[in-house]
Amino acid sequence: MSVRVGALVSIWLSLLFLPLKAMGCAGHLYFDPDKMGFFGGTVARMAGLVPPEPVFGLEHVDMTKAVVGQEGEVLVQFDRPFFSKNVRLKASSTKNLLVLNADFLLDDREGSISIPYRVLGEGAATITLTVTGEHKGESVRQLGRIYVRASKPVAEPAQDQELQVSDR
Repeated sequence: MSVRVGALVSIWLSLLFLPLKAMGCAGHLYFDPDKMGFFGGTVARMAGLVPPEPVFGLEHVDMTKAVVGQEGEVLVQFDRPFFSKNVRLKASSTKNLLVLNADFLLDDREGSISIPYRVLGEGAATITLTVTGEHKGESVRQLGRIYVRASKPVAEPAQDQELQVSDR
């Protein structure tokens, strides 16, 4: 009986005294340290509750649609710090997709690249973007994902068939 009472008391105390944002999973309940004020945000950063800022910036669509047998392309915008070097972007894909140009050297500090691909089969596929390089003497690696939803091509009606419309 005392174990159940102790567990119940500890649960109630944690609900009363712990902030809701501290109890949530980071993947589902991410909090912004900039909204916590100067002191609270600094403490959250120093305690490691906030993930570090990414070194290389990548902006791309999260999901795109494609048709089986056709080629498409995805536009990826990037930026990198001034003192970074040997920065490369490598694109790989799942078996339903073929990335036509998979390796890019990112010489400019910011810009955009186009990644061409061909859809081989229907269903869901993924393009994984891996950025590697050196920043402040350390090797840095970041990942990004683009989801591709591939469907069969839509068959067009034959030219000699007439469309029938019914009045009701």
